[in-house]
Amino acid sequence: EAMAESGGEAKYPPSSMQPGAMNAIMASGIPVQQSSQQMQLAPEDVAVPAHLIAIGSVFELVLEFIKECFQLGPLYSLSQPMWVLKTRLLYRRIQKWPAPRFQEIDDNAEAVQKEVQLQPITWRKIRRDEGPLGLWGGWQARMCHQALRAGLAQTLFEVGLFLPWNDQWGIVTKFLGAMTVATVATHPLDVVQTRMAAGLAGYQGVSVYHALMRVMKDDDAFQGLKRSVALGILSAPVRFAWLQYPFSMGYMAALYPLDRAATLGRLQRTKDEGEAR
Repeated sequence: EAMAESGGEAKYPPSSMQPGAMNAIMASGIPVQQSSQQMQLAPEDVAVPAHLIAIGSVFELVLEFIKECFQLGPLYSLSQPMWVLKTRLLYRRIQKWPAPRFQEIDDNAEAVQKEVQLQPITWRKIRRDEGPLGLWGGWQARMCHQALRAGLAQTLFEVGLFLPWNDQWGIVTKFLGAMTVATVATHPLDVVQTRMAAGLAGYQGVSVYHALMRVMKDDDAFQGLKRSVALGILSAPVRFAWLQYPFSMGYMAALYPLDRAATLGRLQRTKDEGEAR
């Protein structure tokens, strides 16, 4: 217990242990131990050298990344076919507008432009064109992106707890700041996993590393970043459980157009397909 041996008074000031702050942390999805000593820092803890905190944070980030990979790998292996189908249906909007055309010679020896009739996207078509593994395109990149973003956000958040302002609004601000920095830092992986799932030319049958190098080379690493950051911030009421079911479902449904726009933004190329190759 955080009680001094003499006087019976609390050893640490109760700066961040109000019920609202703890509820906000527990509802945020970031696991935090419920011991009061984790939040109420002793003076000797605050005075820990910065380089030791940095080393511990890097070590914790590696452990969090490994843990998230083991947790998210089986889950994403089951949901990836649905994610691939959803991404390709959204990508079809880019392919249809403007409508792709080709030129041919008619019976009068004149060149005419005709629209390409694209086949409907189905699981059967993906499996027929690309094989069974086509339904799991981008699975590794998606797992790496989510694991790295979650691990980085948690590490930054816990480092932020060493700083002042640990009341309820301070916790919310630090959490949103950590999520925003993690989203920006891992956005290139988000672009890669979206393009691999959509089956874009140059992103099929390659490793995550080669796809990441390609997206950097094409200057597409931060396509759709603003929408992704805005989506993360606007989803805070659900992350902090300010909205309860079924209102949370309605709120996230209202954010779906922004989620769709963010996905389409990650699929847009700064160069046309021929130049990108």
